[in-house]
Amino acid sequence: MLRVFGWTSLLIVALLAVACGAAAPETPPALPAAPETPPALTAPPQAVATRPSGDLESHLAAGQTALDGGDVATAEREYRDALALDPKSAKAHFGLGNVYVRTGRLPEAEQAYKASLALDPTLAAAHANLGVTYYQMGQLAQAASEFDAALKIEPDDPQTLYLMAVVRLQENNLPAAETLLIQARDRKPDLPEVYYGLGVLYKLKGKKAEAIAAFEKFLAIGPGQDPSATEYAKQELKALRGQ
Repeated sequence: MLRVFGWTSLLIVALLAVACGAAAPETPPALPAAPETPPALTAPPQAVATRPSGDLESHLAAGQTALDGGDVATAEREYRDALALDPKSAKAHFGLGNVYVRTGRLPEAEQAYKASLALDPTLAAAHANLGVTYYQMGQLAQAASEFDAALKIEPDDPQTLYLMAVVRLQENNLPAAETLLIQARDRKPDLPEVYYGLGVLYKLKGKKAEAIAAFEKFLAIGPGQDPSATEYAKQELKALRGQ
């Protein structure tokens, strides 16, 4: 089963600038730097290309396991082996897109997600991940378009609702952002990032008590995918409490 790559908490840092009342930038704030790109997985000149052993599903599963464990080189090899077995595997292209994002190769990620969607336009996770790729590239309109496409396929996906809310907050469209965040919260009450987003939103609206409650809920649930977000939330709470 395809799923949205680990994105949601990566965008919390972008919300910090919004919460602090910084002027809206022309492009979204930079997200955490990606690790250096691993060496290209190319065969020696004298090597003869051979068909990979195993089956498509085993390579897809191995690629996901390696990526989950942070072994991007192995993940890339497994997904490339999957494509060698089936060049029309939308899941293999999707997996490569995730590898490219993890290693900061955004133009390649864009092309991989597009290839995945060309083969299967119904992959909501590919639309969502392409949207965040555009977000990282500073292309808010394209990001919103892809999130919208994902939501048309899976209207109740809480992560994608949250991601769209981040874009609306960046645009200072607070009513739309609030609607999306509440929808995400109602569908997944234990998604930590939603409460951070609500804290930012309520701070911008001057609703101090609601903002404090939202940040406290975020800290009570846990930082989700990014433990460093805890410090941001604590800073926001101190500011709201006047400490």
